[in-house]
This record gives sequence, structure tokens and C-alpha cells, in this order.
Amino acid sequence: MNDKLKDARVRDARRETVTPSPFYRVSQFRVNMLILFVLVSSLFTSCQTELKLAKTFMAEQSQTRVAVYFPEKADVRVEYNTQYGKQTDVLQGFSYDLFLDVLYGAYADELRAYGLDVYVPEDADNVQVDSVHWLVMLSRMEISGRITEYEDYLFSDTDEFSYKHPLNTVNVASWFEINDGEWRPVQFCEHNLIDGFDSKTDYSFWSGNLDYSYSIDTLELKDVYNYAVYLGKLYAGYTYDYMLNDYVKAKLQKQNAMYQLLLRYDPYKKQLRYAQEDDCFIEVK
Repeated sequence: MNDKLKDARVRDARRETVTPSPFYRVSQFRVNMLILFVLVSSLFTSCQTELKLAKTFMAEQSQTRVAVYFPEKADVRVEYNTQYGKQTDVLQGFSYDLFLDVLYGAYADELRAYGLDVYVPEDADNVQVDSVHWLVMLSRMEISGRITEYEDYLFSDTDEFSYKHPLNTVNVASWFEINDGEWRPVQFCEHNLIDGFDSKTDYSFWSGNLDYSYSIDTLELKDVYNYAVYLGKLYAGYTYDYMLNDYVKAKLQKQNAMYQLLLRYDPYKKQLRYAQEDDCFIEVK
């Protein structure tokens, strides 16, 4: 065979080997689309299953009784900030009795908004517990007043500036224990109430001058008691959502299904929605 003809045939064979056919490209596209469709369908089906199970939980818990026990006192401390040489004055005259009373009232009222029957047990050690009789204990609460540093960053066309401000902060940390026939892992959450802060920057490109002004809305003791109302409602939502998600998780595990997304229920809008991972109780390991 002519060597040139043979080399030409070899080159043609190589091109045919490495050049994908239009049919292959179309087939691969269809396969990719099929995989995507299956994944989306699976996710949609999973979400629908979660929502159905959540609605089943809500229907089953419509007559649930909840014994709520709060401690007689909270651990209150005021920390001294060595950097600024002072401590916050916000908690002067603070009454943990009043704070806990306000917190309990808001917590109980909010649980009732979820359709639960709330009462104070005479003896927390002698409460009937099962799937429709819960015992919820705020076993520990720490309230800390402190000075924290807030750093405000400013930017011009060429430079970066920062200003540091000491702000009053009240940190509230809470530990909850829940029993619905068995003790659940301890649940934890903490939140900060901080001075209101706002700043404004006026920058002149022509002169290069940067004017910076700020305002601080300093916390008062009444703000701390109002914060107890907010926390009480938040804790109630966390409690209900924890029990709801735990129910859904257990049912899905029996179906060998994977559960990933957290649900929250709004008792006023009567709506279920997906929640952020940091907007819930944290299990204490």
C-alpha cells in the first residue's frame, strides 16, 4: 500500500476516534437533564413529605398539655471591662423575679398561640409525660451585663477608616430540658441586647475631607424587661419547632429518608416555612 495513502487513512481513523458524534452529544445532554430532573424531583418529593409530616404533627398536638417550669432565680452578673476601665450601668436595680415573670408570661401566651394548653405544675417531679403531655423546664439562665467593643468601618475612594465604640450589652443564655415521655437532650440558646448604634459619613471627593458622625441609643433597664417579652415569644417558637422537627425527623428515619431542612411554623399566618440553622435551639453535646 502506498505509504502516503496509509498515513492519510490512519489520520482519518484518529479523527473519527476522538471526534464525538452529534448523536453522542445529544444523548449525553439528555442524560444530564434526566439526572437533574431526578434530583429536583427527589428534592421536591422530600420537601412535600416533610410538610405533610409537619401538618400531621400539628394536628396531633392540637390538644397537647404543656407543664412549664421556670427557675426561681437567674444567675446575674456584671462584668468589668479592663480595656475601657468601666462596667455597664444598665442592670442597676435589675430584678430577676420581674424578668422571669415577664419571660414566663410571654412564653406561655405564645405557646397558647400554637394551640397548646399551658399550665404551671405544682411539682415538676410529678408530671404526667407522654406524646401529648410535655414537661418543659428552663433549668438554667444566665444574664450578663458587659461592655463590648463595636468597630465601625468606613471607606473612601483610597482609604479605609475604623472607629471603635464601647456599647452596653446584656447577654441572656438559657438551657431548656424537655420531656414528652423521655428526656430530650438539653437545648441551649443565647442572645444579646445591645445599645442602638447608627453612623453617617460625608466624604468630599474634591477636598478629600471625611466627616464622620454617629449616635448611640443607650440601653435602659426598661429595655431589658421588654427584651424578656421578645425572648419569651422566641423561646416558645423554638420549643414548638424543636418538637415538630424532631417528629418529622423520626418519621423520615423510619422511611430511610434523609432529613436536612429545618421547619418553622408561624401560628399567626398559619404557615410553615424553612428556617435558618442558627434560628433554633442548639443541642448541648
